[in-house]
Amino acid sequence: MPVNPDQSERQPKPDEERPPARRPGLLQVAKTMFFGVLMIGKKATWEKGGEGAQMTPGQIVVGAIIGGIVLIALLITIVRVALRLASI
Repeated sequence: MPVNPDQSERQPKPDEERPPARRPGLLQVAKTMFFGVLMIGKKATWEKGGEGAQMTPGQIVVGAIIGGIVLIALLITIVRVALRLASI
């Protein structure tokens, strides 16, 4: 029985638009930013379709600011602990 092209499943062509991918959540943004700071990751993360490529510029900026604040707070805490231990 011949298959009618209108009724058969249509295969998407590579140049056709795909539905937009889901935006990554807070945890995914934090994870991507953390590994980005450590320079650990794969090239595919930032290429089209990767986790980093799906993040909006706003998510990247906010993630970087929060990551910077956390890093500075961690460094201040380490220095304070080291100074207390040194004065004992």
